[in-house]
Amino acid sequence: MEGTVPHPQLASRLQAGFVGLAADADREDDRIIALAMKVEDAMMLPFVMVTDERGEYLGGYGGVGTPPALKRLLDDLGVPEA
Repeated sequence: MEGTVPHPQLASRLQAGFVGLAADADREDDRIIALAMKVEDAMMLPFVMVTDERGEYLGGYGGVGTPPALKRLLDDLGVPEA
């Protein structure tokens, strides 16, 4: 995700309406685990999960976080281009 989040086509979309959170997969947090259980085909870290302001799961994916994968998720969620 280190090369994906600052990607020029994605950074402005993320900055416009998201707060990033990096959680340690080795430290159990029931809230994070509950969200991760909603990621379809979550077999490989990292998991990218998008929630609303109340923490309700909206979408996500597991595995290598490439710019095209994150763009597809943002597009699917209707996040406008900035």
